[in-house]
Amino acid sequence: MVLKKMLPASMLTALLLLFSLAPISMQGGSGTSAGRWGPRVDYLQLIIFQGYDQEYQAFKQGLIDVMDWPLTYECWLELRNDPNFVLEPLTMWDSYPLDLNCLNWPTSDYRFRKAIAYLVPYETFYTDILHAFAGELMDSMVWWEEEWSEWYNPEAPKYWYDPDLAVQILADAGYKNWDADQWLEWKAPNGTIFDVPPLQYYAREDDPLRAALGQLHAAELEAVGIPVDLYIVDKDTCWQHAYCMPYDYHIYTEGLGPYNNLLFFYDYWHSQFADPTIDWAWNNVFFMNDTYDYWITQFKYAPDLETAKYAFKQALWIMMDQVPLIPVYHSAGVSAYRAKYGRWSGEEAYWDKPWKGFPNVKFAVVTAGVSDWWTFLNAHPEDVLRGGVLRFGMLSELDHINPITQYSTWDMFLASAIYSTLVMRDPFTGDYIPWLAESWKIETWDNEGENATKITFKLRPNLKWSNGQPLTSEDVAFTMKYMYDAAGSTFYGYVEMIDDIGTDNPHIETPDPNTVTIYFSVESIWFLEMVGFVPIIPKHVWENIDPLYVEEQGEYVLTGNLTGCGPFVIAGHQPNEWWLLRANPYFFKYLPGDINADGIVDIFDCVKIAIAFGATPKDPNWDPDSDLNNDNTIDIFDLVIVAIHFGETRP
Repeated sequence: MVLKKMLPASMLTALLLLFSLAPISMQGGSGTSAGRWGPRVDYLQLIIFQGYDQEYQAFKQGLIDVMDWPLTYECWLELRNDPNFVLEPLTMWDSYPLDLNCLNWPTSDYRFRKAIAYLVPYETFYTDILHAFAGELMDSMVWWEEEWSEWYNPEAPKYWYDPDLAVQILADAGYKNWDADQWLEWKAPNGTIFDVPPLQYYAREDDPLRAALGQLHAAELEAVGIPVDLYIVDKDTCWQHAYCMPYDYHIYTEGLGPYNNLLFFYDYWHSQFADPTIDWAWNNVFFMNDTYDYWITQFKYAPDLETAKYAFKQALWIMMDQVPLIPVYHSAGVSAYRAKYGRWSGEEAYWDKPWKGFPNVKFAVVTAGVSDWWTFLNAHPEDVLRGGVLRFGMLSELDHINPITQYSTWDMFLASAIYSTLVMRDPFTGDYIPWLAESWKIETWDNEGENATKITFKLRPNLKWSNGQPLTSEDVAFTMKYMYDAAGSTFYGYVEMIDDIGTDNPHIETPDPNTVTIYFSVESIWFLEMVGFVPIIPKHVWENIDPLYVEEQGEYVLTGNLTGCGPFVIAGHQPNEWWLLRANPYFFKYLPGDINADGIVDIFDCVKIAIAFGATPKDPNWDPDSDLNNDNTIDIFDLVIVAIHFGETRP
């Protein structure tokens, strides 16, 4: 007990000497560094706007500190030399394709889909609208950046802008102007002629880029005789047609991601997720192809990397040949935040202090750049250990206030602030990092003569829910089963191959409160990626909620609250205006100086610093958890923070 409560005298003497020689740095990094403890603000306010222009004006006026969306080219021109803003270069692995509904004629005809894919005026869109301020996705849903080169299939069909080829494909398939008016008709093999109905085309008015894309493409369609009803409307209206029954759209300007892996090719476009009898079908283009299903399943459940790569490339070829969607672009350019804390009444202690702790994230929790979850954890006024309010702009209210059915980017902003996962990714390298689980071990087991994967997670000690109750391995086991059983579960595809998951007794072992072993029915390199990133929910709350009615009877619906294990808790909500979140003192990373996150700042945290002392990110003994002041060097200043908080404990 003495070791845990008293800082050794020799170390204390050295630190006191240091206090007299140098100021303590509490900067917290931006750019390419991200602290591992927090949150550093007392409150996070998510402020809701009704479109990009409204949010951008609020950003310029200082009503919010950071936007959830990248800057457009025009906004970048306006802010690039303004000292009131910090601009960071952005590359985001997301996708903005055109969804083509494979159920509704004529986009149910793959020949028609191929033809209209050749009518996207890429060059005009890239130069006149994007101003090269985004990444290209002309021939594949896989990004061209180096990190993804091994997954790219150069042999997959490509659809460069070619109106003449589009007209020829249409004519060969029977789509011609058979009655000499200005519009195409289709002649069936039996000679019957049908009018081509106006394509129901939905483009997002809250996103000026998608609105412009819809206008350009619709004009090209009409130029070759395809009638179009173009609706440039709000998100909710678009989603009512593109994501809800009766799915009465033909084309929708989609937005997907960002992603850190390619598993979404299974989750979005495998036939099992194409169910037009429910709202929010994951496969909302209703792409159903047996060969694609085979190869994308081989990819998801590949026992090794080479098998996964080969299978994925075959699946990608089929997708691009059948064209259930048309890849167009991904986000790139610039994200931004305000340089200084605003002059808010009651917050005078922070006025005009420079903002610190806006990491320029590459591997996102929610969205890349300075608008990700890592900013929620790290942002703080300069030289303030913890304090103030971060005001974060959002383009939309949430669609699902529920960790199980979270769907949109805005759902995920809230869910990631309230809940935590077993594993996280380093925001700059993409490497797995321990989170709720302090370690894990991946092995195989014999499942009736076949190799199958099992993963044992060791949870950190003294984890707690935001209501103070212990978080244990039972919560983890419960979460996996609940995510499988729940209606409309976002994470069904993450847990569906857990052995016996469809029974009352899934093959999950919890030998003690801090250990859980999950057995899978097959072998795959992706299982850590899947179950490790499922948000853990409290058994003592959700076991009382029927998983078949998780949306109608979820915790927030019943209580107005969400019990989580993440950095924030809900403090208030004004629908369609704002969410107010308060720092969660039970969060396992809440206590500064508690490097090993065991709930107390003690000698063992000093040892962690000693092991990595002098290290920078390029060194083999680098430990980002020990870089408490986030200056990319583990040094005496980090030890000072431990000294200041020595003996403190979490609730």
